Amino acid sequence: MKKFAWLFVLAASVLWGAMGIVTRYVAGIGFPTRQTAAVRICSAAACLVLFLLLTDRGKLKIEKKDVKWFLGTGLGSLLINNLCYAEVVQRASLSVAVVLLYTAPFFVMILSLLFFHEKLTLQKVCALFLSFSGCALVVGISEGNAGEEPVMTLIIGLVTGLAYGLYSIFGKVLVGKYHSLTVTTYTFIIAAAATFIISEPLSMFRLIGENMEKMPLVVIGSVVTLALPYILYSVGLQYMESSRASIIASFEVVAASMFGVVLYRETIGFFNAVGIVLVVSALILLQVKRGDGNS
Repeated sequence: MKKFAWLFVLAASVLWGAMGIVTRYVAGIGFPTRQTAAVRICSAAACLVLFLLLTDRGKLKIEKKDVKWFLGTGLGSLLINNLCYAEVVQRASLSVAVVLLYTAPFFVMILSLLFFHEKLTLQKVCALFLSFSGCALVVGISEGNAGEEPVMTLIIGLVTGLAYGLYSIFGKVLVGKYHSLTVTTYTFIIAAAATFIISEPLSMFRLIGENMEKMPLVVIGSVVTLALPYILYSVGLQYMESSRASIIASFEVVAASMFGVVLYRETIGFFNAVGIVLVVSALILLQVKRGDGNS
């Protein structure tokens, strides 16, 4: 399994890249930003819980002392990441938001060095800069607009990156003890409860009631592009370093661009193509075996 761990992370990144399709669909129904996040997260959480209740209830058992780590993945990562990212998108251009989101591997590399004593190798540093530069080119950062309050936008954007990266840290602790389904399910339960509270539930239920025929697609899309990639990422995280996993996950930007080209007839320019090559080069570099025996 360790040999193929990177493929699980790569598959997760591709599914995350498709998340924009579902988000656009949900927002198109008429849900505002917080309700869009709530509908997606709550749908995924409900399906995960139902699946475990029907297949293996034992995976719903956790120890009280580990609740703090699940709060970290659910609130510290999934919830804060969604809220801050939505805020940055409102304050600045999408390209700025995406690039700030992908400061996550920098945070993961530093935190992994401090907490897990992972080695800071030249290979990982080069791959990190290749992937980050590639992400910037793929989304066209040269056309970015940081908005009217660039400093505040930067701060919120860095919090987005930190929160995104925290799943690799808290999740690493949990996947060593629990099944990936358990980790993902409780992450979503906690995040769902929080988003539900802040999303004006009465208004949300009214919109759901008025658009019941569209809800099956919303639920399926939320499971496929939100719950499933977290499961796959957790599986990969169990067998590889957090820093390496977070860099591989940056392929999400490339996947999102490809979905845009295929489904929305978006175009890719020269610099976007160079960016894709850089991200792919980072993935290839990370698969080159090192002399220390760690892969």
